[in-house]
Amino acid sequence: MWNDPGSAAEEGGAMGASVRSVQHDLYGVVGRPARHSLSPAMMQAAFAVLGMHACYLALEAEALAEALDALDRVGFRGLSVTVPFKQDAFALACRVDASARSIGAVNTLRRTASGWEGRNTDWLGAVRALERIVPLRGASALVIGAGGAARGVVYGLMERGAHVLIVNRTEQRARDLAAAFGCAWAPLSDLPSVGPKVVVHTTSAGMSGNPYDFAIPEGFFTAEMVVMDIVYAPLETPLLRRAKAAGSRVVDGLEMLLHQGIEQLAWWLNRPAPEAAMRHALRRAAARAQGGVSHG
Repeated sequence: MWNDPGSAAEEGGAMGASVRSVQHDLYGVVGRPARHSLSPAMMQAAFAVLGMHACYLALEAEALAEALDALDRVGFRGLSVTVPFKQDAFALACRVDASARSIGAVNTLRRTASGWEGRNTDWLGAVRALERIVPLRGASALVIGAGGAARGVVYGLMERGAHVLIVNRTEQRARDLAAAFGCAWAPLSDLPSVGPKVVVHTTSAGMSGNPYDFAIPEGFFTAEMVVMDIVYAPLETPLLRRAKAAGSRVVDGLEMLLHQGIEQLAWWLNRPAPEAAMRHALRRAAARAQGGVSHG
């Protein structure tokens, strides 16, 4: 005799509450989509170096609230949160840090007795990737874009004492973001007269062939600039290629991904993360994904 579907669902819920991982600590990245995430390779390499019995999984969900309930029942200890759930994670977290409150988004969750606690490490990923090359205090910094990623970058640059100017195709969004953080904005048409030390591109343009909906004027990039693109597929975007040809020092999007991941792992485990192993695994995974050769 077949079970009643309603009873089966109820029993399944009760069963889910009693099934937990007992040999491995569980972590993961949750988003939609998440199947092409490079984070599992980076995090598994870290666990191996640290001698941990842990798994880091790529997880796709329709709704974050239901996903968090299910993952809590199974015993997940920490989560990376990617699009489109960063604002949802901010709203659902029982506590968030000051940076997450300022940015309005959470990209890292840690399970506690009180619930899921949230942080934002995206801004740290951006500034630490840049600080390996250039001091940010007092530097003039141009941020291209005014979306969710730009919020974290602007916050980080200003925290480090940079003088930030935002440009965006939709001027009202640039104006609103500048007002939120107390920095300057300008229309894209002003780019020929702007000469920043640091340039950070924060839109999805250039990702996997996405077209650019703005134009960088000829002669804009110089050898005195540091240019970062948060896009990492491809590693060398058309924007970075132009900057590199002009002699600018360039930072690809994998460096931001790496450093935000280092901060996530250190927070989850309360111990330093193995940067060298994580960088090596991330570069290898990116090279495999793009059919290239490993960078190291």
